[in-house]
Amino acid sequence: MNTQAFEQGNQLMAAGQHQQAIACFDRCLQANPQDWQAWLNRGNARMALRQLNLALEDYLQASTLQPQASSVKVNLAVLLKELGELALADALLREVLAQEPGHADAWGNLGTICYYQADYAQAMHCQLQALALAGDNPARLNNLAMACIAALQPQQAEQQLRRALALPDAPAVCRFNLAVALLMQGRYAEAWPYYEARWAGLLQPRWPAQRWQGQPLAGKTLLLWAEQGLGDTLQMVRFVPQLRAANPDAHIVLAVQDSLLRLLAQLEGVTVLPLSGTLPAFDWQLPLMSLPGVLGIDLATLPRQPYLHSVLAQPPRQLPQTARLKVGLVWQAVPQGGGIAELARQGRSVPAEALLPLREVAGVDFYALQPGVVDPLLADWVQPLPLQDFADTAAMAAQLDLLVSADTAALHLMAALGKPVWVMMRAERAPFFLHQGDHSPWYDSVRLWCQPAAGDWTAVVAEVATALASLSRAARH
Repeated sequence: MNTQAFEQGNQLMAAGQHQQAIACFDRCLQANPQDWQAWLNRGNARMALRQLNLALEDYLQASTLQPQASSVKVNLAVLLKELGELALADALLREVLAQEPGHADAWGNLGTICYYQADYAQAMHCQLQALALAGDNPARLNNLAMACIAALQPQQAEQQLRRALALPDAPAVCRFNLAVALLMQGRYAEAWPYYEARWAGLLQPRWPAQRWQGQPLAGKTLLLWAEQGLGDTLQMVRFVPQLRAANPDAHIVLAVQDSLLRLLAQLEGVTVLPLSGTLPAFDWQLPLMSLPGVLGIDLATLPRQPYLHSVLAQPPRQLPQTARLKVGLVWQAVPQGGGIAELARQGRSVPAEALLPLREVAGVDFYALQPGVVDPLLADWVQPLPLQDFADTAAMAAQLDLLVSADTAALHLMAALGKPVWVMMRAERAPFFLHQGDHSPWYDSVRLWCQPAAGDWTAVVAEVATALASLSRAARH
């Protein structure tokens, strides 16, 4: 082993200089290609840089050279988790624990795997085992809290996160997840300051300076900008009219995703521009999802009335005027590009085959209120619609009697129009929909149909089909 290069690589890793550390481990491997620890540590550096395929090659080489090393198996399992290979990661970690039942990192990582497998009780058990073995640690307490949140136990999550935040070097994600736990309990005023922790490592602000704190805006230019998904933008623009009314002399610029431009041009007294383009100079700026915190919004002051309307004189397609119910259907969240993020996205989407019982409901015409080709399983009874952007979607939604949707941007659009929405919601729910109840505090027209257990869409669709049949019968009589 090139001891000097190895130690230098470890020091650079500890300092966060991962690319330089890789160069040191390269020298180790040039001197001795059989140095399994150098392969492992170079893999760790590549993992830190999100070079997942290169890290996988290094870990597999380390595993070939030292097949019984627990550190290799644990780190390889973490990488496999990132790639979405949960079963393989689970098996590796259980191998480690069969050999070393007191391996705290293996317990903690197995807890994370169980979390992504939606086995939240087992996830909590594993994290508690890790904490019992290694003591309180902010990352492990945060992982335990995440399992509690997913299991709809936000009070327990709050307890664990406050324990984590009492420790030195608690990461920003602990503050952010505390916001989630508080939001799920409806404790908005307490949650908003913690929600800002998303800018301390979770997200990168486009404009970190000149942040608006709520001071008077007379004669000033305020830039509001979309920071997350399309649904988040649609949900938060409800506060823009309130802000406009409170600051009549201000120049308010709203920068949003391209697909929302035509729709949101309806906001009076606001300049709506593409987030992707050149924006004017401003005095102050604020990410859109920070607006309710600055405005001091809580459940009691949350605006609930409809706040958008269709802006097109002619819809892309005129739906037939019949006695049959016209029901929009959205079953798929936006793809996330693979790996663990795509598995999470799939958890919010409803498989096409699970929707088949809706086909049997009499007196209903179904329309796909999502762009793209309709799944072959649905193509003979769900009609596609010509949707180029959300102005098109709003024009079509305005003609519908009801939207049945997964947790997607379409539900926020339909509800912002004041139209009825039935949301097929995963068991874990979502922070802004609280941890219990079948209605949304954000929209009077929304009803939630939640999975009784993680992944169980069959029960949800059966309930929706029964309710839809009743609605259809009432409409015909």
